[in-house]
Amino acid sequence: MVSGVYLQTAPYGDVSYLQIKDLLSESPEKTASKVTLSPKNERYLLAKGDLLFAGKGTTYLCKVFNLDIPAIASTTLYIIRLTSKDILSDYLCWYLNQPTVMAMMKTQQVGTGTPLIHKQVVEDFEIPIPDLETQQRIVELAKLQTREKELYQAIAEKRQLITNQLIMNKLNK
Repeated sequence: MVSGVYLQTAPYGDVSYLQIKDLLSESPEKTASKVTLSPKNERYLLAKGDLLFAGKGTTYLCKVFNLDIPAIASTTLYIIRLTSKDILSDYLCWYLNQPTVMAMMKTQQVGTGTPLIHKQVVEDFEIPIPDLETQQRIVELAKLQTREKELYQAIAEKRQLITNQLIMNKLNK
């Protein structure tokens, strides 16, 4: 695990510079600032499957980097690059995003203005690693849960539109 890097942004840069706000975005490739790639910062380029863990601020979230763009993580992010074939990036990310894990991480934060979790806390955190098949099932279940949540939200929005339209129809008669 390594920390992201501080770089000066450049309006016409050729590499996305990911920050926490970009991880929360639907399209980080559109919201990210840009930096210019140089031989000095080339080693910070993200690889597909890297985990980006927000270790600074109040939102300790984890995302798997799967974008088809060159990108570098800012200092607000830790980069976790798996070296074992026995762990799925998506499983580890799912685990780190669990409310109980996030709550535990918050108990380890330091600082008042911009709280942070030290790298060592994340590195020392023990994570249960089931077999690959179980990891894959957990990941698939998590994706289904996310899709279910999206569908419920879409249904609620449609129901609200219909109800409001019925009310407007009654008022306009």
